Amino acid sequence: MIPELIQQAKALLIFNQDSVVFTVTEDEQTFIKQIDLTSLIKTIEQTDFQSDWYLEYPLSLHKVCQREGKVLTISSALPSVYLLKFEGFSLRVPLPGAVIVHCHPKLWVYAYKDRLKLDSVLYHFPLPNISSTSQVCWGNVSQSNQCVATIWNSFITSRFNQDYDEGKSRTHPYNIVTQLKEIAQSSNTVYPQQDLVPTSSTLSSLAQIDKFC
Repeated sequence: MIPELIQQAKALLIFNQDSVVFTVTEDEQTFIKQIDLTSLIKTIEQTDFQSDWYLEYPLSLHKVCQREGKVLTISSALPSVYLLKFEGFSLRVPLPGAVIVHCHPKLWVYAYKDRLKLDSVLYHFPLPNISSTSQVCWGNVSQSNQCVATIWNSFITSRFNQDYDEGKSRTHPYNIVTQLKEIAQSSNTVYPQQDLVPTSSTLSSLAQIDKFC
């Protein structure tokens, strides 16, 4: 297994007695750089960082930022069909792809169309309990600082009410739940993208930790 991992790896750190050799492969070329241990330790100890964007399908994690102990993660979920629970009824509805921004204990959710790119326009996610700024209103749902997949599952499987139900549908601008009911009763297997309402945000504009944390 170890030889296979080495062969598949795009980058490696090789530790010598008093230095480290960093190798990275890009466009079938291998680049090698020697780093002294002092510089490596200083780099690892940094408290502020930003990862690169990762947009290759089917990776779901796009960016991680940390500053002064606060961590911002920007992730995505592919379009899927969900069972949404409301007081007194439930709906099985296809929903669009989601861009999920998390800075504990806060969560923001946006919708996107087609394949994500850095300049992709983001849309209001077509669910209630999400404010006009795309921040999730958790209500009485318990939260924990777990992985984003667990947090997203906690939200999407929670019981919704009809708070913050306006401004998320072109067809029903004052009540997204009415739109969800019509989609659930239709033969649609994907959410109608033409009904999504755009926000002023793009994917790249989300990577501002001061905006969220």
